[in-house]
Amino acid sequence: MYGPPPDPRQVIAPVEVFDVPEAYALCFAVGLALSALALWRRPPQAMRAALFIFGQTIALTAPLFAFADTYIYGSFPTIDKVGSSLFYLDGVHVRMLLHPIQSLTDPGARLIGVHIGHLWVTEFFDLFLSSFGAFNIQGLLSPALGWWCAWLLFREITSDARGAILLGFPFGMGLHIFRDLNWYTIEKGAVFWLPLFAWCLVRAWKGHRRFVGWSALIFVLMSWMNLYLGLVGAVLAGLALMATWVARDEGRIYLTRAVLASALAASPLVLWQWLLIQGDMTVGSPERFLYERAALDSFTLSPLRWNRLELHRALNLIALGLAVWGFVVQRRDGRVRFAVVAGLVLWCISLGPLLWHGTLANPVYMLVRAIVPGFWRVAKPEVFFHGTWMLVLGVAALQLARAQWSRRTLSFVYALFVLAWLLMVRTHPAYPPMTQPIELKAVLPIHR
Repeated sequence: MYGPPPDPRQVIAPVEVFDVPEAYALCFAVGLALSALALWRRPPQAMRAALFIFGQTIALTAPLFAFADTYIYGSFPTIDKVGSSLFYLDGVHVRMLLHPIQSLTDPGARLIGVHIGHLWVTEFFDLFLSSFGAFNIQGLLSPALGWWCAWLLFREITSDARGAILLGFPFGMGLHIFRDLNWYTIEKGAVFWLPLFAWCLVRAWKGHRRFVGWSALIFVLMSWMNLYLGLVGAVLAGLALMATWVARDEGRIYLTRAVLASALAASPLVLWQWLLIQGDMTVGSPERFLYERAALDSFTLSPLRWNRLELHRALNLIALGLAVWGFVVQRRDGRVRFAVVAGLVLWCISLGPLLWHGTLANPVYMLVRAIVPGFWRVAKPEVFFHGTWMLVLGVAALQLARAQWSRRTLSFVYALFVLAWLLMVRTHPAYPPMTQPIELKAVLPIHR
């Protein structure tokens, strides 16, 4: 099973191409129009990249754009999605923000934790759409933003905008993101924060002083939306800081300021989360989290899977080959060496507490669990592989820039990427269907 079994109440919406060809035509038309606008050279490069990326995403995920406020994107109802919807309807995010002290005894707040940012994003889109439409639009934006933020990062380290578009695609449009959008809560697909935070750190490392503050802001927002991604970003930032000081790199002072500012800005969230998990816990003991959650939602060696997803479908094999080529050719490049070391550390954590067939403890994971307060609550160590995959694609981007492929070659490879995505991702059983809405009612009175 790639995810939970379907609920008996689930009804698949009739949105196949022969059922609603006009919806697909609309998505393709909007997508191609936005992509065509990217050829207009007057807007800034980042805007043109965004137009192309959002246009392609709308076209490839058709008919989501056409039915964003009609059906639910992904399987529904599922425990995670219903729970998230009920949290939103119950107004737990409002109570936590208005009454943070009282939230320490609020059962809803203690269960969801401090990462409630996605519920405020839902609150914003709920001004224009239905509540499930507000979740749907996040499901459309998350892959596009993941692609665009990866483009920002890869362009920054390579100065190759076209190559960055190509290598950002496997990060933002990966199968794992769509799997999370299918069954789980919406913030799990918001991995775009990770390359955005890494981009800010790189800019700070290069001496752009204002990105010290931007790094702190992005880190807080990332942690507020998804505390797991905050942990991944913290490990990545710590490893980058260590690498620059060991190498006595010129940018280490600004990077140090950015990392310290991020840690200081996020400290209230960390303290708040720590207080929420103190006392009599009703969601499970540390031992249950270790063996009934973390041991199951991890990167496994046998079989070789990323949280139950086949690697040849979850990863882009051409991009992976480029990364291997880049390591062989540019292994003396400090950026490549850092990516390899940091990627291995994050990958080892993503393996979870057990290494082989439910036996043999993972010393790296257990060490992190022992020294990081509250780490026992981590239920999905596989999220750390998002950091590994981002670094792998970064090495691929460096090699692509070094190879200097022509525009025609890049266009051909992009066409291969799209074809492979249609075959490997769009047709995968974990790819989200569209389902009929089911009315939900808040468990407690809504405090607004």
